[in-house]
Amino acid sequence: MASGGEGQQRIKIDQVCIGLHIKLDSWLGHPFLLSSFKIKNEQQIAALKSMGLIDIEYLPGKSDAKPVPLPAGYDPAAQVDPALPSDYNAKELEVLMREKQERIDNLNKERERIRASERNYLKTANNVKNVMRQANNNPRQAAQLSGEIAGELAEIFLSEQDVFIHLMGENVTDENTYFHSLNVTVLSLILARAVGIDNAETMRAIAQGAVLHDVGKTALPSQLLLKDEDLTMAETKLMQMHPAYGIKLMQPAEALSSLVRQIILFHHERVDGSGYPNGIKANGVDQAVRIVAIADSYDELCNQRVAKRSKTPAEALSHMYKNELAKYDKVALSAFIKALGIYPPGTIVKLASGNVGIVMSADPSNLLNPNLMVYDPSIPKEDAAVVNLKRDLDDTIERTLRPAALPEVIHAYLSPRKRVCYFVDQSGNI
Repeated sequence: MASGGEGQQRIKIDQVCIGLHIKLDSWLGHPFLLSSFKIKNEQQIAALKSMGLIDIEYLPGKSDAKPVPLPAGYDPAAQVDPALPSDYNAKELEVLMREKQERIDNLNKERERIRASERNYLKTANNVKNVMRQANNNPRQAAQLSGEIAGELAEIFLSEQDVFIHLMGENVTDENTYFHSLNVTVLSLILARAVGIDNAETMRAIAQGAVLHDVGKTALPSQLLLKDEDLTMAETKLMQMHPAYGIKLMQPAEALSSLVRQIILFHHERVDGSGYPNGIKANGVDQAVRIVAIADSYDELCNQRVAKRSKTPAEALSHMYKNELAKYDKVALSAFIKALGIYPPGTIVKLASGNVGIVMSADPSNLLNPNLMVYDPSIPKEDAAVVNLKRDLDDTIERTLRPAALPEVIHAYLSPRKRVCYFVDQSGNI
């Protein structure tokens, strides 16, 4: 049996069976979306044989089976079924290749859709940046612009269409407050919809309050906001002043509703009374405030000041439910976990096939089968498609992985985001 690269071996095509993890030489010239995958059914074996291959590479370490032994005197040229027309394999392969091309075309459209979503994200983030810049000198203008942002985002969630949650690309991440504020706004609207809020005025107030929830941080020293180490006790106390600073900054903006002001002041209050600034317990704050508090806490866990302590999206949800349930509205937190799913965008997953991917977007109607970008070294990173776990791969998730556990080559390919950022659209499933 000839050996391939490290951990790889070449076998005859007639030794292929279900459970073998095979690797094709190129992404082109075959009907499969990936060039490295585990054989799941006889149809895949038939498709491989229709390509006229004599031998093929397989990865023992990723396989659940061993190659079929060859009979004595095996002759690959004698394995053609004489009952089939001579052009049978060519026709079958042509059909499969055409189907693959159609799927690739659809996936390319999805890639452009995500890029359009990223462009919209950057535009909205820039508007949030302008809100923060204007808060100190022109709070009325900041209130007006934040209201416009809130109205646009709330409208997406007030429609009857499904809302698709996307992980934003590595080129749109940043460490500034306005990216956090936009993240919290999107997450708050996801949760508001999940708990059944459908009143337009309330949705807009939640969105505007989320945009402005950290506006008081613009009054804090920049070196405090940019510090990537633990804060001292004095610095922590100063940081905890930002809700009061925010209310004071926005006081001249008479158009701000009472609910928006409550979100600014109380988004760090906790159900068990452990929050600040007033230590309000239980349901002493409006449901909208409790919603933004959950979104804010989740985003902070995913994007912590000390970067190495940041949790994966799945870890953050698990931590909030298992270790901090008493701090939050239990019904709302459960709805939040259900809305984001077991595998929120940004989660690194290992599939049953042995492949590794990053969750790029989630369909709320099918959260167990998210859309992934899968590591495949034969496909250039810039051409990597976002594929559906079930429909395109017919695969399942085995477990989640921490980005730090990835081999460097896979980490570079998938590029786990330094900052996990989300955006949404309604343009349909892939």
